[in-house]
Amino acid sequence: MRRAAVLLLTLAGLVASSNVPALAALPVTSNPQLQLARTIRTTPFAGSTISMKDNEGSAYVSSDNSLWLMGDNDRAIYEVNPTGAFKRKIDRTAFEAATPFGDPGGPQAGPNRSADFESMAFDGTYLYVFSGVCCVSTVLPTVFRLARDGSNAFQVESYQPLVAGSDFPAAAWNSSESTLWVAKGRDFHTYDYVGNVIGPIVRVANLIGILGISFSGSDLFAVTSAEVLVRADWPTKTIMNGWTFDLTSSGVLDSRAVEFIGDQFYVSDGYDARPAGDPLAHAVFVYSVTAPAPAPPTASFDASPTSGEAPLTVNFTNTSTGEPTPTFTWDFGDDAQGSNATNPSHTYTSAGTYTVNLTASNSGGSDSADPVTITVTPVQPPTNLVGNPGFDLDTTHWGTDGSGQGVTLTWVAPGRDGTGGAAKLTNTSTRKRKCVLNDQPNWVTTTQAGTYTASIWVRDDSPFGQFKLLLKETGGALNGSLTTTVTLTTNWQLVSVSYTVKSPGTSTLDLQAFVPRTFAPTGTCFYADDVSILKS
Repeated sequence: MRRAAVLLLTLAGLVASSNVPALAALPVTSNPQLQLARTIRTTPFAGSTISMKDNEGSAYVSSDNSLWLMGDNDRAIYEVNPTGAFKRKIDRTAFEAATPFGDPGGPQAGPNRSADFESMAFDGTYLYVFSGVCCVSTVLPTVFRLARDGSNAFQVESYQPLVAGSDFPAAAWNSSESTLWVAKGRDFHTYDYVGNVIGPIVRVANLIGILGISFSGSDLFAVTSAEVLVRADWPTKTIMNGWTFDLTSSGVLDSRAVEFIGDQFYVSDGYDARPAGDPLAHAVFVYSVTAPAPAPPTASFDASPTSGEAPLTVNFTNTSTGEPTPTFTWDFGDDAQGSNATNPSHTYTSAGTYTVNLTASNSGGSDSADPVTITVTPVQPPTNLVGNPGFDLDTTHWGTDGSGQGVTLTWVAPGRDGTGGAAKLTNTSTRKRKCVLNDQPNWVTTTQAGTYTASIWVRDDSPFGQFKLLLKETGGALNGSLTTTVTLTTNWQLVSVSYTVKSPGTSTLDLQAFVPRTFAPTGTCFYADDVSILKS
């Protein structure tokens, strides 16, 4: 039954909840769209000749997959499945024969307690049917409780008389709080059937004209006298921004109850003045909620570096835009597998020119970024820092600093490969002397960060003892040094030593190739050729 005075839902000043857990079955969006999926006919029900004469309340029993609907004018409740197929009816005689809770010998409810069915709720065990005070003074507000019998079917078990004037067109069980709530206008109350206690007023900001409610997780769903469906965050008692839907555009004329089943809303229409035979008379309107497709993203990215020697590691910075956050597909332009990372890195192991492509996608579409070209050059051998490595003409830039008295440096031909020349160190004294071939001045006058590798080919006229190759870093004082030791033979052999600089930019490197005094008898100390100092 429709009240003469129609309450309006005030939409001004709706407050958005800032911390609302999203339901898995509802889209995560601030711009949802309500779409009518279908209607459930109740005049008559599918597969039946039975019809409702009104539709003012509902309750969903998930264990039975049953939607219970309440007919006010016919003082009955009806069980259907969510597709609308009729299951069962409990008529007024069962309610009017009910006895008071805890007093099975007390007075039966009678017709005055079943005259204004208003709302229903299911608490996981019991069904509750609330009646109100419309429309004559003899009508008595009442709560009926239905329990399962031996065959697991709900039957009217008892009733509780409500305080005079009580009238609750909305009722629902909140499983998160294990609490039964009733509502009217803008006021919510808890209700305890066993104690027959109505709790104090609770309100949701800006929500008025309440005619039907249901709960799911932290969400409250309500339909109002303005024919709107509202979603609110129950813990904060605030309406969620964007979640207020006009139901009149889909044909609802008197929204009386709402259930959230699966991922759809079931809204009961209690309008009494549709023409006879209208399939929407007292129908249940079933709605889905969708989110509008987002705009396609805009793909873009930067790469650094875009050129260099192999192996070259390139870092990619994704600058794509779009909401929701897109997914990404990278093609690095070589034979390697791509990537779905947001900001990947990729190493090119071979020289070549590579075209990198990025595609960004979301449910609204995809976009390809402007490609970036990566140029990878072959590995270039390091430059020999020695200016006179092969002694092709003379021994310029080489000396004998650090040698014992009588040690001489001369140029001899041919060199190691049968051409050019080589350096020869000779002990001209009559005693053992240390023989040192030294770069004078040093080839590396100012060090750089990194590792220096010195190499030299050496031999002697006869095998006799140790040969050492030394790199020494100095910068006013000794910073560090490293030595390699081999045994000289009559064949040319390559000797190398690698040293990592400790004070780059402030030091110099001294190269010394020598035979210690212990191993340097008179005569030839050693021959040297093809000297190099390479930095890496």
